[in-house]
Amino acid sequence: MKVDLTDWYEEHRRKRVADFRAKRPALLRHEGNLHDDVAGWGSRLFDKTAGNLILMGPTGTSKTWHTWEVMERALAYGYAGTILMLSQAEWQETIGPPADRDMLRAMREADVLALDDLGSQRLNDWTRELLLPVIDARWANAQPTMVTSNLADLDEQLGERISSRLAHHCTVVDLDGKDLRASA
Repeated sequence: MKVDLTDWYEEHRRKRVADFRAKRPALLRHEGNLHDDVAGWGSRLFDKTAGNLILMGPTGTSKTWHTWEVMERALAYGYAGTILMLSQAEWQETIGPPADRDMLRAMREADVLALDDLGSQRLNDWTRELLLPVIDARWANAQPTMVTSNLADLDEQLGERISSRLAHHCTVVDLDGKDLRASA
């Protein structure tokens, strides 16, 4: 006897999108135009060839919105992987001190990890020592990591070991323009 699970899968997909959207910051829930390179990266999640995504640009150029939007669209199209979206405050809190070892494990294991505003605060040796194993494990297992940053050069802030792993098989998108928050 063949069981048709089409309705169940559709309901599951809708619930995942709704749950993700509920976690999305209120000011980032608006409609907008997703950059073509970011959309292309999102489509490669399905065949596991996405690699990392680094969104760079000045303050207020919709880098964080792009990370949420691309993942919401991927979920809407049926992406089944686990997604961990961390704001600068959340990942900074995770690496402490004291370090939240459970969250560090979750960061290593998520199918897609987003680190917002990486490099916005000076990283010290402690921070790099905790971040490197996360980025290294993700690199070794070909798990996509999304990073947003205002910095033009992440090497200086992150160190070459972390930035080399992030840059490997990476899509880099420069979102340039005026501060959209200033005009709102």
